[in-house]
Amino acid sequence: MTKKILIIDDEKSILFLSKAILTSAGYEVYTESDSTRAYQTVLDKKPDLILMDIVMPEINGIELAKNIRENSELKNTHIFALTGMPVLNENNRVYFEKIILKPFHMDSLIAELKTFFTEQKVAV
Repeated sequence: MTKKILIIDDEKSILFLSKAILTSAGYEVYTESDSTRAYQTVLDKKPDLILMDIVMPEINGIELAKNIRENSELKNTHIFALTGMPVLNENNRVYFEKIILKPFHMDSLIAELKTFFTEQKVAV
């Protein structure tokens, strides 16, 4: 079964490039550049994994991740932070399963995703 990934980032160039590369790697990829619409997109698409920027206008990634975690319908949704912020405090790290620092290499991200999804199959 193809894994669904939602990328939430206000930088449209990151969305465009990431979607193209992850789609070619075999993932079903959705993107959202508007943090105020992102929560509804999560509800509509029910992604297996969200790759989310932290620093965004309107609603930041920490608040968005917190809202997702508080919804019992989304309890199986995994969230990775994509951020240029090297340190999140312990209170904020709990919302993210992994933190990937920008800039990142797409090959490394794809390898990280393959490993993560493989580990998830074993855990089930």
